Amino acid sequence: MTYVSHFEGRVDIELDPFQEEAIAAILRDESVLVAAPTGSGKTLVGVFGACRALDLGLRTFYTTPLKALSNQKYAEFVRAFGAENVGLLTGDNSINPSARVVVMTTEVLRNMIYASMEALDDLGLVVLDEVHYLQNPYRGAVWEEVIIHLPRNVRLVCLSATVSNVHDFAAWMREVRGQMTVVEARGRPVPLEHRYLYADRRSRQVLAIPVLQGGRPNPKGSELDPPWLSSSRRSFGPKARGVARPEMIEFLAANRELPAIVFIFSRAGCQAAADETLASGLRLTAQLEREMIREVVDRRLAKLDPRDLKVLGYAQFLAGLEAGFAPHHAGLIPPFREIVEECFERLLVKVVFATETLSLGINMPARSVVIEKMVKFNGETHKILSPGEYTQFSGRAGRRGIDHRGSSYVAWGGGVAFADVARVVEGEFYPITSSFRPTYNMAANLVKRYTPEAARELLNLSFAQFSQDAEVVRLEAELRGLRRRRSSSRPLGEVDEIRVVPGSVISVPAAEGARHRASLLVLSVSTRHHGRMKIQTVSPSGRGYTLEATHLREARLQKRITLPPVDRGRKELMRREAAKELKRSLKARHHQEPSKEFLETGVARESELREEGRVARIEERISQRRAALSGYFDRVLSVMEAFGFSRGWSLTATGSILANLYSESDILLALALDTLELEALNAPGFASVLSWMTFEPRPSFTGTGLRSTHPELIDRFREVRRMSGELQRLEGVRELPLTRVPDVGFSELVYDWADQKPLERILRVAPIPPGDFVRNTKQIADLARQVAAVYQDHPLGKLARRTEASIVRGIVAISSEVEVLTNEDVQFVEDGGFDVVGL
Repeated sequence: MTYVSHFEGRVDIELDPFQEEAIAAILRDESVLVAAPTGSGKTLVGVFGACRALDLGLRTFYTTPLKALSNQKYAEFVRAFGAENVGLLTGDNSINPSARVVVMTTEVLRNMIYASMEALDDLGLVVLDEVHYLQNPYRGAVWEEVIIHLPRNVRLVCLSATVSNVHDFAAWMREVRGQMTVVEARGRPVPLEHRYLYADRRSRQVLAIPVLQGGRPNPKGSELDPPWLSSSRRSFGPKARGVARPEMIEFLAANRELPAIVFIFSRAGCQAAADETLASGLRLTAQLEREMIREVVDRRLAKLDPRDLKVLGYAQFLAGLEAGFAPHHAGLIPPFREIVEECFERLLVKVVFATETLSLGINMPARSVVIEKMVKFNGETHKILSPGEYTQFSGRAGRRGIDHRGSSYVAWGGGVAFADVARVVEGEFYPITSSFRPTYNMAANLVKRYTPEAARELLNLSFAQFSQDAEVVRLEAELRGLRRRRSSSRPLGEVDEIRVVPGSVISVPAAEGARHRASLLVLSVSTRHHGRMKIQTVSPSGRGYTLEATHLREARLQKRITLPPVDRGRKELMRREAAKELKRSLKARHHQEPSKEFLETGVARESELREEGRVARIEERISQRRAALSGYFDRVLSVMEAFGFSRGWSLTATGSILANLYSESDILLALALDTLELEALNAPGFASVLSWMTFEPRPSFTGTGLRSTHPELIDRFREVRRMSGELQRLEGVRELPLTRVPDVGFSELVYDWADQKPLERILRVAPIPPGDFVRNTKQIADLARQVAAVYQDHPLGKLARRTEASIVRGIVAISSEVEVLTNEDVQFVEDGGFDVVGL
């Protein structure tokens, strides 16, 4: 039996061709980039890579973009490799960190690389799951840092959604890391049908039609548009209406389309959908299933204080679960979300109302998905989904090995015409784009670890610079074309400028064979957009001509006459009077018109001038792109030097602190730690200060102010705001993104929590969703851990440890916990795990 066939037997799945191709590359000791649709089995390639590394005595790091996904992969890998061989490293948990296979968030690996940890010494493989996350505007640069800085002897398995520029991305990775095999799978293992869901206004029946027929928009779809969206100008009302949520679920159940995920792009909408469905009396579960749901809930919430359950909306949440449906969004506490995930995976919950966060990697495949509206808020405005976003959502439909097909429903309504729905459904895949830019922390680490030349070389290795260079190649090709056209045409030469004003009489070339040149009277001279001159003239016959500046090269100034008075409301009359005046002033009886060649030549020469300007602009763009990242890096360094983090190419003591702080507000946090004498605060006060660096208001909770009973915090916040203003001023001058302004909105909440106040009191006073309270508190705890690691036995380090202990309690502690699994917990080997030694 071959190595691969033995693996295939252990996983009990017949490998697809793309999986076989990727596995063959791993066996050749090559890195591999796998681009395939959601649910196609990409993860299996990473699992094989880990098996191979283990067999060679090397370690594997498996990275994901989300803590929740890392927790899920940890449980799966314990089942696959055995508890003693698997570890977990996230900001919240450290389980068996020296294991042979360690699951972690990508940021953890980046931090390990910068720390030059010995853990990298026997590292053989890194699996970058969801590598297309590289384009995330806030965190995507971390993926590029990892790919660039990892030792070249470490092999990569990169798992990506299907993207349009996978070969460009792979070409960059080859430049950075050497050999890289690209494996693409466009087709899905489970076919997907796209349907349009609506209710007929007359029959009140819920119906669905295919979005596409023969690869083209279904002509019946546009007939369902309301008149204000229809191009047919129908005067009668719409044939369709939206589908109520209980109706939708009954339709899905009747058509054997459960389990289903209904995507609703707001937390409030998800919660309202669950409440509305519960109120309708709809029930999707049997008695035995309800008992099993209760067992999951009791096990997952066993450590939670019963007094907290009421304030968390437990009774309504449980009632929905037992009826077979539940919401899933960031406003829920993590244990509630984990209960929903487990119950859905076990087919106990049949319908989940979820925000888009569910599409980002958590393994919750469904029989069908419903997209309630094709429009979502992107942080600035409401926009229709892109084809890439739609693919991410619809990709959840169709369970491999269970369903013969999956169904993706788009619900009627939301102000989107059917033609727009069809355009999104049949749209092209989206490209991976780089969000890489040097941060203050990244710059500090580059200064700390490299020479100036080496640091700039590393920046030039980024996918951002690679993409810029590709744009440079395109611009240079355009530039060569422009230069060829210019060299093949007659040189423009210098324009002999004559000065013309209203009333000037000029002579210009007339038609071939004419005895005299044509005379024109200048009526007006104006400068338009981009500095182009427009000269309005009239001939003795009364015909008007618009000349450009380049026409003047062949014009001669004859005389100047007085124009008739200007009447803006009677321009045509003024032009006729001006023509008569010109005719009277000329001696010749016969008057010529300008030649067609003259008029066209002037336009051509104006075009040449424009091309000359275009050449200059392209040359400037090429120069800017070649220096873009390097110049940006220099501006970041100049801000660091202005605030005392560096001197020349060396870090100061505070610069070394900055190099170990990972936060969107890294430089402001480092300034606060260095100047505000924070060691004089107690743990609640220090937690409050850290919250200023992490809290971002949301529509559901904009925050509260600082209480006057905390003057020590008020004074320090004023100083932080002053430093923030100075920092933003320098960033603005240097054309850098502005560091976020500190916000006190969460300060009093975390103060009371660190002061051991009960959860019920805090959530009663402030209308913050429980999930947001937990998430914000965990972010503060993460910063406290970083400060403790940097300052160690310094009073600030001790204060940071006390602060973390004071806030990681109760619901926050429970939300951070991951069960340390044993082989018995997951039925290792007996339940289909791998015999690692024998594989």
